[in-house]
Formats: sequence, structure tokens, C-alpha cells
Amino acid sequence: MTQPVLFVTDPPIDRHGVIGDRRTAALVAADGTINWLCLPIYDAPPVFGALLDAARGGAWRMGPETLAFGRQRYQDASANLVTTWTSDAGELELTDTMAWPWDTRTDSDGDEERRAVLRRLRCVRGEVTASLQMDPRYDFRVGTSVTKVPGGLAFDLGGYRLGFWVSRPVDATEDGVRATFRLTEEEEVWAVLDLGGRPADWSVERAQDAMTGAARYWQAWVGGLDVSAAGERSEQVRRSALTVHLLSYAPTGSPVAAPTTSLPERIGGDRNWDYRYAWVRDASLSLTMLTRLGDTTASQRYMDCLSTYRSSTESPLQIVYGVDGGLDLPEHERTDLAGYLGSLPVRSGNRACGQSQLDSLGFFAECGLAYLHAGSDWRDGYWDMVRRAADYTVTHWTEPDSGIWEMPVEQHFVSSKVMSWVCLDRAVRIAEETGHGSETDCWRETMETIHAEVMERGWSERLGAFRQRYEADSLDASALLIGIMDFLPPDDPRLLATADRIAETLAIDGLVHRYVPSETPGKDSLPVGEFEGAFLPCTFWLAAVYARACRLTEAEQILARAEATAGELGLLAEEVDARSGQALGNRPLLFSQVEYVRAVLEVEAERRRT
Repeated sequence: MTQPVLFVTDPPIDRHGVIGDRRTAALVAADGTINWLCLPIYDAPPVFGALLDAARGGAWRMGPETLAFGRQRYQDASANLVTTWTSDAGELELTDTMAWPWDTRTDSDGDEERRAVLRRLRCVRGEVTASLQMDPRYDFRVGTSVTKVPGGLAFDLGGYRLGFWVSRPVDATEDGVRATFRLTEEEEVWAVLDLGGRPADWSVERAQDAMTGAARYWQAWVGGLDVSAAGERSEQVRRSALTVHLLSYAPTGSPVAAPTTSLPERIGGDRNWDYRYAWVRDASLSLTMLTRLGDTTASQRYMDCLSTYRSSTESPLQIVYGVDGGLDLPEHERTDLAGYLGSLPVRSGNRACGQSQLDSLGFFAECGLAYLHAGSDWRDGYWDMVRRAADYTVTHWTEPDSGIWEMPVEQHFVSSKVMSWVCLDRAVRIAEETGHGSETDCWRETMETIHAEVMERGWSERLGAFRQRYEADSLDASALLIGIMDFLPPDDPRLLATADRIAETLAIDGLVHRYVPSETPGKDSLPVGEFEGAFLPCTFWLAAVYARACRLTEAEQILARAEATAGELGLLAEEVDARSGQALGNRPLLFSQVEYVRAVLEVEAERRRT
């Protein structure tokens, strides 16, 4: 039997925090509901999926008996999430985190498949009635089996067995759990949902140790970063870096683009994609950023994995992989679910894994050069992958591709040509610094050819800007990569004219859209004159280009406008409705967090120069 919904349905995308253990992640709404969690890894079916279907998805709420949004923050420099509710009766505080797969009491290796969500509900002041409701579902299926076991309860669903331990008595329903607690000052309730464990293994002491151990891990990792270059925004940069680290898959070092699927780019529309995979572009950008901040361990793990990965396409690297290196990501659509605010279909998988996107190899080569410049251990396997990427680019750069925005109709996109140049430029520089300079003559010649062609065919006199694709006078914010990637110097008149044209045409109140949908073939069905949400990575690109061009005031204004969309937790979505401020798309988005850090560093560098 489906239980009545006892939580906020379709809560705003930006009213969620994220917790994780670098294997999977959970979203916690500000009403105290975990409404998204996939087990055992990011792209597995959800156990809690109420974010996409309140009635069938399953959820776990802990909080005040009266349903309300609280305020959320992260505990110090950690991924332990705190939600607080204040009322006349008192103050209630919920702390959420995920434990590590190993035993935090002994630091001994444990079961890599183990996952544990830890929750502590505490009365800080006064006397408050609190409630707990939990209804796990496997892949939106009703009919979970609940049994009493030593120390608590067990749920059998989808081949998984979840142990559930609570420090106070609870009532088991047909397929879930219910409880009400009257808490006075300093009283608390602990609860643990454990994949691979037994409820009898848990106690208040062990749960406390695990929560403290999780905080200690995050604080130690953040403490190893050098964020001095971020100036007054150092705390925001730390949070972005920690979010990137949280979204990585520890066994391979591959970050996921986002922990969610099917959160819409347009409410009620069908632009609902599954981002729970590792795009070479996003991963490379993320690890380039972490390398700049002093963490090369993750980059080395990722480079080790990439140098052994196969590809299902002709390219030496396909554009997106499963977090465990999987090649095939078959896309499935479901219209039997409610979808977030009625946005259908709900998707799992992503068919982009088979597309041709020439820009990916450029981002990979950029990551490789940053890793090398950090003085890290350079291995022969890395060079072999860089060489293969460059050789492939020489052979294929003249071909149309799907472009950075994954268009279904292949075109000669200007940003793809620019990133092909970037791949060869970075490969040449890596070769010169690793004793392979004699292998680069063909790469250099091709670089010159690409550059000349982009300057001739990529520029539109009518637009007064670089165009989206050859032979079409349409504007695209991806042209900002010309400045971001040093294809042209920061003060080049054509680059700045393009940035200004993008600001005039594609930006609303400082938030930049990717392109004009009606001018882009094969992708969009929006009415003429309407846009999707403003794309935050493009917004940060514009701020970075202006900062590099010594236009600090404009850069600061754009950056501040985008920062306002991050909410109280500093987490950035994929897109924002520029008029209403509503967050759109999957969140938190790796791409947005990384490009935010880039923009901050560029702004701060310019401030120090002036």
C-alpha cells in the first residue's frame, strides 16, 4: 500500500543540500526529507526517489511534526549537513552525513560495498515534537518487505538488504517506518540506514564516531587546499572544491556531472537528462581546478584510469563514461512517473556516450598539462593517451560533430574547432616538457590551419562576433572559450566584441543563456523568442573573460549576480530562470562549481594587478 505523502512535494531545486561518501550521494530537502538516494553507486536505481515522484519514489523525513522548511548550513568545513527549525516552542536541529565504507573506530579497511546514512535529530532549546517517516522504494516500486531483526529492522528491495537502526522505539508499517518523539533540550534521536550491515552493529556511540569521522575526513581534505588566490571568496571556493570532491567516485577518481537525473532545464518540458555519469570534459575541468588548488592525488587517480580506458567510438576517449569506466549507457525513458513538477520523461542512461564531440579531447589535454605543471608524477601511459588524442584530432578536426551542447544534428561548431586547437596546443607543450618534442611537427602545422580557419570562417561581420557554427549567423556563449582557453589574447578586439554581443543578446540581468534556441537546428522545440534557463557555466565564462580583459567592474557584477543563485549552501544548479531566480536542471552541477572557481580566481588575479 502506498503511504500518504508526509513531506513537501516538488520542493524547490535550490532548497536541497547534498551529502555523500564519494560512491553515491543523497539530496536532503530543507524540510528534513531525503528525497533522492541511489544505491550502491550514483547511477544505480534510487532507493529514495520522491524528488521525481512523491507518491511512488520513497523518502525518509526527520524533523518537526509540523511540516516546514528549515535553514540549512554545512558543519564547519565538512559535508555534514545541518538543518535547523526555530519556533516559539523551541529549536530543532538535524545533522545528516554519510559514513565511509571502512570502520572509523579502527581505521581498518572494511567492506567497499557498505553504505551508511547517519542522521541525528536534536532539540537545541525548549520542547519540540518531532517525527520520523521512512518508506524506501527500489526504482519507484511499491511493495517493500519490512522485517524485524536483532537491533532494528531490515528492508528487502531490489536485491538489496537495508538495515535500519534507531536509538528510540519506532513503529513498522506494512512497507515503512513511523515514529513521533517528544524531545526536550539536549535530547536527541539517532538513526542509521545501512546497506551491507546489520542494525545490531550500531549504537549511539558508534553512530557518533562515524559522524565525527566523516567530518574529520572532509576537514582534513579541505585543509590540504591552497585557496589563498581566491582572496575574500576563499570560503566559497573551498565549498565548491569540497562539492567537486564529494561528487567524485573514489575507486576511479571520476567525478559525476551531478548526482541527479531528470531535474528539468525547463519546468514541464522534456529537457530532463541523466547526469550521473563522468563526462571527460567535466572531469577534466574539475581535476584541473583541484590541481590548481593543490590536490593532485585525485588527478593522478583519474589519469591512471583514463590511460587504461577503452572507447566505444572511434575517438581514443568517448565523451562520457560510467563512474566505474562503463562504456555503454543505454538511455531509457519513463512516462509512468510524475516527474519533477510534471516534467517528463524521467530518464536513466545517456545516449551521448556514442556521440562525436571533438572538444572533449581539448579539455583532457588541458587537464594533462595542468597536472604536469603541478610537478606531479608523469607516466608513460599519460603521454600515450595525450599522443593518441592529438593524432585523432589531426585526422578528424575537419569533420562536423555534435558540439559541446550535444546537438543531435552534427555541424561545424566553432567551439569544437577551438578546442581541437587547444588539444594540439597542450599536446605540443606537454611533448616539449616530457622529451617528445620531435613528434609534434604535424600537430603544429594543424594548429596553424585550425587557427586560420576559425578566424576566417568562425567570424561573422554581420553579428560583429564569432558565430556558433560555420555558415550560420547565430550566437553561442561557447565562443567565450576563445578567451578562456587562450586561442586569442585577452584584449583581442574580436574576442571582446563577441563577449559584449553575448552580454547584450544572450544575458538577462547578468545571467547568460547558451544560445538562441530558434537559431539552433535539431535540438529545441521552444517557441521563437523563448529561452531555456540561463546556463551558469556560461555566465562564469563571461565574468572570467571580462576579468582577463581588465574589465573588473563588469566581471564583479556578473559574478555577484550568479553567486546569488547558490543559496545558503553555496551549491550551484545547472541553470537559473533569469527572471524568477528559480533554479533549474540537475544540482549541484560539477560544471557550474568548477567554472565558478575559475571566474573567482580570474577576478581576484585582476584585482591584485590593479
